[in-house]
Amino acid sequence: MKNMIRAMLATVVATSFAACGGGGGGGGGGSQVLYYPYETVYGDVCSTQQPTPGCTFLKSNGQRITVTEDPHYGRTGKGSDDMWYVVFDSNGNAEVYDQYDRFQYVADVSEFAGYIGGTTIGVGTTGLFWENVAGGTYWLGKNGVLYSANVGESQYGQAVNDKTASSATDTNFAALNSDANKALVKMASDKLMKEYGFKQDKAVAVASALNSWAVAASERGVTSTKDMDKTFKAVFGVQFSDALAAAKDLSLGDSAAMQDLTNRSASELGLKPHQAQKFMKGMYKKALASWGYDENAFNW
Repeated sequence: MKNMIRAMLATVVATSFAACGGGGGGGGGGSQVLYYPYETVYGDVCSTQQPTPGCTFLKSNGQRITVTEDPHYGRTGKGSDDMWYVVFDSNGNAEVYDQYDRFQYVADVSEFAGYIGGTTIGVGTTGLFWENVAGGTYWLGKNGVLYSANVGESQYGQAVNDKTASSATDTNFAALNSDANKALVKMASDKLMKEYGFKQDKAVAVASALNSWAVAASERGVTSTKDMDKTFKAVFGVQFSDALAAAKDLSLGDSAAMQDLTNRSASELGLKPHQAQKFMKGMYKKALASWGYDENAFNW
């Protein structure tokens, strides 16, 4: 019974953001948080739905992207022939051509994102992903990503450049602060105010806590006990262990602990006790349903 209740409460956190109206999002196919498919060489989240210099690794497998990921690849059905390309000479001077092989302009190697020095462009700080582009040809992506067009080389088709080769972003920071995720938080907080009577500051705090958990869980693929405790306290205003104990008592027919928990939660969240109870049941609804229970069967 205790393990079942623990699992049910864990599912509450996992489904709460969607219950608040913060579900869905680009690239996630119905996931509970906006999914970002690209990361840096350091494994940090990139808040973009398209590859950009530096955000050239796939989160799904950690590998460098290939030219097929670029928005300009095959946009008229001709694959890489739909893209501009760059031809470097032995000194790093570049000639840029459009998709029709028409000359556009001359550029120095130092003008491309990820310039390291000399005729070297790269990703990261160790040299592992650096490349001498002298004498090479590269497709020029929509957002400035260079992809190797050098047939026979091991990196053929792969992205080769980074925006700033010497720095990494703070994991999750960009994703959490993107306009798209801010919109999800606003949607969730608006629903909290409308349906449960939250004041705006509390609603935003709860929605932000749920979203932070969702982003971290999505990117790491796992949720720790510490994550659960922190998020549960921020969302319900009470300790996860207290909620677990109260839920166990309630399942055995004793509602006193749950009533006390509800009063404490109401005080922390700025709600009236009946509003806090409605909020709890609303958040538990999907979790309980997934375990075959009707939230209306639980009263205290």
